[in-house]
Amino acid sequence: MKKKREHKDFYAVVITTTFFGILCLLLTIWETEDYVSIKNKKFQTYSGECVVTEFESTGRTSIHELHVEINGDLVVFGDFDDFRNIKQGTYQCTVKYIEKSRTLYNIKSQSPNE
Repeated sequence: MKKKREHKDFYAVVITTTFFGILCLLLTIWETEDYVSIKNKKFQTYSGECVVTEFESTGRTSIHELHVEINGDLVVFGDFDDFRNIKQGTYQCTVKYIEKSRTLYNIKSQSPNE
């Protein structure tokens, strides 16, 4: 006679696998929406007083980003290498960004001397 063995953690494995599967599906859909927005050139535009700062972290992973806060209520992020020519500080500007991920696509200063 063979003794049947039951896996004690079967339900935990199924629930964990289902959770991570759904999480991966949601992240894929999120990124696909960003890709479609870029492909169709559907960007959000926002104007106002911008506070432009450089953010750089040191540690195991290196993050070098440009943070732009507009009118104190919207913050968008962009890769610093893509926006090297942008001056840091506070000034009037117009930004184009991807709505879902708040990724900076373009920034233009509105002051006449820049």
